[in-house]
This record gives sequence, structure tokens and C-alpha cells, in this order.
Amino acid sequence: MLAAAFESWISQLSERDFDAPFTQLLETLGFYDIHFTHGPYEFGKDFIAKRAEPQPTQYAFQSKAGDIGNAEWSKMRGQLEELADAGPAHPNFDGNLPRKSVLITTGRLTGKATVAPAAFRENLQRSGRGDFEVWDIEVLAEQLAGSTRFPLKPSQVLLTPLGLIESGKINERELEQQLGGLLVPFPSGEVEIHRLFVDNTLVVARLAERGWPFLALSAVLNEVRLGAIRSHADAQKGRALLLAAMEHYVQLGERLLAPLLRAPEDPDAWMHWVGGGPPKMIGYAVVCAKAMEYLALSSLHLESVGRIDDARRKADLCAKVVKTQPGCIHPVSDRFAACYPPVVAALARFEHRETGSMLVRRIMKWVCDRYELGWGLASTYSTPAEEVRALLGVPFESVEGHKRPQSLMAVALADASHVFLPDDYPLIVNEIQAVKMFPDTLHAKDLPEAYLMNAGGTQPLINIAYPDHWSNQLLPHHALQAAPRVPEVQTGPAVPLAIGSLLRDRLFTDVLPRLRVGRAEC
Repeated sequence: MLAAAFESWISQLSERDFDAPFTQLLETLGFYDIHFTHGPYEFGKDFIAKRAEPQPTQYAFQSKAGDIGNAEWSKMRGQLEELADAGPAHPNFDGNLPRKSVLITTGRLTGKATVAPAAFRENLQRSGRGDFEVWDIEVLAEQLAGSTRFPLKPSQVLLTPLGLIESGKINERELEQQLGGLLVPFPSGEVEIHRLFVDNTLVVARLAERGWPFLALSAVLNEVRLGAIRSHADAQKGRALLLAAMEHYVQLGERLLAPLLRAPEDPDAWMHWVGGGPPKMIGYAVVCAKAMEYLALSSLHLESVGRIDDARRKADLCAKVVKTQPGCIHPVSDRFAACYPPVVAALARFEHRETGSMLVRRIMKWVCDRYELGWGLASTYSTPAEEVRALLGVPFESVEGHKRPQSLMAVALADASHVFLPDDYPLIVNEIQAVKMFPDTLHAKDLPEAYLMNAGGTQPLINIAYPDHWSNQLLPHHALQAAPRVPEVQTGPAVPLAIGSLLRDRLFTDVLPRLRVGRAEC
């Protein structure tokens, strides 16, 4: 099953889709000093790495997608010559070491191209430019599935989430539980950690293939969680995993959500994308919340790594969505509370404070109506059926339910307003008090176990007493973690917020005051 799943996944990858898992795969195969060099000055080399076999050898990799026939081979011959050259590629490329060039393809060699590599290899060896190999879909699948040549096998618990996906009966909460199982117990060996990253990408790919883009993006956040846990033991290696995971998240969202992001101001296009059926209005609200979340987390991460123009584009796109998609102000349950702090932060950081204010006020009114006239919103631990029943069941006598005063959404809106929208903060708190909502959440301690459900490392915050008026002081529950968190130090405040978007019951909003610092407009 795994071998077939790996081969199916590889065959559908584009060149850039394979970048993040391939980097981790190289780690599991004993490579070191790995660098992604794709770009205008790559000189034919997408990746470079070294491996001791038995003497240190400098590898260079060129990545292609799909089958390669004679015509494709002829077109890439110049790139392969550059790949084999010892010329400039990266400061860490050591042309004095024995060299090996590798063509990676997610397909197969066909026709005359099946014999071309042997001739190319002989030419390189005669000219003293090293050796040459082709890693096609069969070699890659063998590396991923494990064999006598590549002994590191997938995690034993990988079959469980894959089986659940194949059953078609999976939701976000169940997915998180299954992915969390990959990390317990957390592996101590470096190779095993990178293997987990690769295994997780298979789950992501299968979800994407089944047409569940937001579940796929949620699964990528498990890679972020993996990097966050690792950063507590080894800051540098944790940072590398975190950067790879967040880049995977950004790239995957750009591809999977492209139909939505091309029409950010067209509600009809978004409704059409959701599809038909009775729950269409709920599906639309879910799509709006999750698309906002993706854009905001991507913007905050891109800003953290210095890609300011890209970050601004994501924030501008998020502002268009917020202003023109009515579903943005209709959160279905408390599971969607985690969407809003990063959205408000990204909007405020890129000159869209008024849009953030409009969003918070309208959501607060809508949520308060649910609490005043209905049962409130379903909890973050609710099933999709329970969410729908709490949202729509009040007018129907046949539907049983009870009023729920607790609200994680109240925490999300009050915390974000206190940091970024001080003029709105007193109004938000007044509305919470008026409808007798109890703002409840979990405070996650700066510990690895806080990134896993039911593993400890949290402190319950029950019916938070928000000050009536805004002040420049930290909210008391933000002061519980006034210093930057360990993974936050490595890659910025987007990472804890991203983990909050995976877990859904803890928001990590103590990072918001640190996001506010550093921009005058905030």
C-alpha cells in the first residue's frame, strides 16, 4: 500500500512540489551540507549536497517533473552539462571533491532517452567530471518506501492516517489526532526526524489528491509542529525544519487555492468553488475563514524571513477577501477562532487597520447574536455535525441543544483588538459582557508537550476577566509568556500562530504584542 501510495504521489508532483520533501529525504539518506540552489544563477544545479561514501563526495541534483523522452533529453542536455561542471553554484559547492551528478525525475525515461544516460556518464568519466546517475520514479519510490538499499522505512503508524483518508471519513480534528500520533514518542535520532517529515508530506499529498485542500494545508502544519518540537532540543536544526515546513505551506496554498486567489473579490466564484448541496452556506463560511487564515499566516511568515514584498501581496489579498466575501464574518464554531488573530495582525501590519476593525466588529455582532438568541457556537472539540446543529438548530423544536456560554472566539477577538485595534477593544469587551459570554482558552507553556493535544504543558484560563478599558500594559494572560517562545526565536511569531491553527483549542496570542513591536503603523 505504501509503495503504491509513494509512486502515485511522486507521479503527480511538479518540480517545486518535491523541493521540501526531497531535502528531508536527502537527510535520511546520509547527505549533509544540503542547499537548495534553484534560481536564475543555479548553473544547472537545483540542489547540492555532500555524502561520505567512503570518501566525501560532492553531489549536484537537477530536478524534473514527468516522463523524459528523447526530445526532452535533448532540450535538457545543456543543463546536464552545467550540472556536471565544477563551476559556480553556491559557496558550499566544493569542486575539488569527487563529484556525482544526479538527474531526478518524478516520471520515467522513455524511448531513446533510456540509453542516453549511459553515454552521458561515460563522457563525464572520460573528461574527469565525475559520475552520473538518474533517480526516476522507481528509485524515488524505493527510497521512500524503504528497501535493502535504502533501509530507513516509513513510520509504522503512517498507515493509520492514510487508511482514514482512503475511507473518506476524515475531518480536521481526526486528522490532527492521527498526525500527532506520528510524533509520539518523539524520535531521538536526526535521521528519523527527517523521515517523519517525509512521511507527513505523503499524507499532505494524498489529501490534496483527494480534493481536500484545507485538510492538506492543516496537515502541513504538522510539519511546523515537528520543527517546533525539534527547536527545543536543537535550535539550528529546528529552524531548518521550520523554514522548510512554512515554505511548504506557502507554496502548497498558492497552488491549491489558486482558483480562489485569482478571484478574491468575487463571492459567486467562491460559492461555485464550494460546490452544491444543502450545507453550501456553511461550506462557504469555512472556505472564507480558512483562506483568510492561509493568507495571513503566509504574510506573517514571509515578513519574518525578509520577503516583504511577497508578504505585502498576501496581506493585500487578504484585505480584499475580508472586504468582499461575506463568509468571513460568519465563523461556524469556536474551531475557527484561531483564524482571526493572524488575520488581524497581518492586516494591521500592512496598512489595512480599518479593514481589520470592520472585520472584528462585524464578527463580534454576529457571534453575540448567536449567544443572545441561540445556543452560542459549538466548541473547538465539536464534530462537524455538532457545529451545524449548534449553528442552525435553534429554530427547530426537534433539534436538541443547550446554551453554551464559553467562547474561544471571544478570546481571539478581544486579544487581537487589544494589541492592534485599541479603539475597538472597549466595544468588544462590552459586547462580551453584555451577552454573558465566558472567554475561555488554554495557555500553552513554552514546552514541546504544549504542541500536542492531551500531553500537558497547558494552563486553563476560565472566564478571563478583561479590563474594561484599553491600556498599553500586557493583558494578564499574555504576561504569562512575555518572552519570545523557543520556535518563535528561530523563525518568527507566525510559527506559534500556525501551531494554534493546527490544534485549534489554544491560540498562542501572547505572540501578538511582539508582532506589534517594530512597525510604527501598528
